[in-house]
Amino acid sequence: MEGKLIHIKDAKFLGIIEKHSIVFDDGKDAISPMQAVLLSLAACSGMDVWNILIKKRKKIKSFEINIEGKRKEKYPKVFEKIKIEYVIEGDVDEKSCKDAIELSIKKYCSIANMLKADIETSFKIV
Repeated sequence: MEGKLIHIKDAKFLGIIEKHSIVFDDGKDAISPMQAVLLSLAACSGMDVWNILIKKRKKIKSFEINIEGKRKEKYPKVFEKIKIEYVIEGDVDEKSCKDAIELSIKKYCSIANMLKADIETSFKIV
């Protein structure tokens, strides 16, 4: 995997990787790098959970993830606690959800396994 970052102006950069791009800044006009990490964690785990549930033949009508990160106050201001809530609508049972989330966070999600934060998960079936 290869990419590059091009300075645009002030604290604004254009990130390009393969055929995709994203604009970063300090969070005022575009996504900040730490916001990107948080959303990337949600996306990484979400894809895992979705795929695991589909392989278990669960019928999912809608799927959302709420994520919240608390950062340390001193530098480096890394995430110290992250809360992830999976909201799933469909024909899904609690055990399948719990198992899929645990597999994602503890085994499959590369981003979760790179972070040193305490990751707390919960889910709602609606």
